[in-house]
Amino acid sequence: WSRMAHLWHLVGPPLRPAEDDLAVFQNSIDRWCATNTRAPRALILGVTPELYRLNWPASTVTTALDSAREMIDEVWPGPAATALQGSWTAMPLATSSRDIVVCDGGLGTLAYPCRQADLMRELHRILAPGGIFVVRLFAPTGRTGTVKDVFARLNAGHIGSLDSLKLQLWGALHGDARKGVRPRDVVALILGAVDSYDRLAEAQGWPIEHVSSLELHRSSNTVYHLTEAEEVIRMASDDPGGFECLEIVEPNYALGACCPIVTLRRC
Repeated sequence: WSRMAHLWHLVGPPLRPAEDDLAVFQNSIDRWCATNTRAPRALILGVTPELYRLNWPASTVTTALDSAREMIDEVWPGPAATALQGSWTAMPLATSSRDIVVCDGGLGTLAYPCRQADLMRELHRILAPGGIFVVRLFAPTGRTGTVKDVFARLNAGHIGSLDSLKLQLWGALHGDARKGVRPRDVVALILGAVDSYDRLAEAQGWPIEHVSSLELHRSSNTVYHLTEAEEVIRMASDDPGGFECLEIVEPNYALGACCPIVTLRRC
């Protein structure tokens, strides 16, 4: 791995997609393919390698779209020419040019409600009628208890990874989707409770390299706007002839309720 790819692995989404998540994405793709005679024209929002490596039908045209040139150059596992740099809310793609769009956790990187609604309108433009959008959300708000509850579970040894800890603290801190939650505030809470990265790594048996990656968030102004599945469906169906919801799936792991996967079909 290069340095950028390694950092992306450490500080990307709070939970990398698990086999259960990928199975849901795959099922949605397979259902589309079962009712169409040609291979899909696919778009991945971001450069998530796990989504690229799904079992796409032969002859599938797969494109990635990411705003960061460095991420494309260092993380995208496909041919360089198949990854585009650009905005998700103003995609450099033709109208009705895609059949399947997939995204892992990226919706929350857009401000709510305006930018997320902009994405829904742009997806409606670039998806062909009957095309689908499959997105995993991070929606832990109200599902992980208070900050005190989270640290009580941590001290009792009931949180198995740093990623799980981060997601649970996101849920404890996130209230208003408009304001969102800042990862740097999560880091401040962790350091306030455990004093040092070394102490956290030693107490929990977690790799110090992973734990110390929290330092990368301390000066970041990143904000995540975590949206519930029902709100995503509302935004997607606001305009007449927009989208219909095909399913909401909660993966079968401990925090699955915090990571629902929504499949929408363009009308």
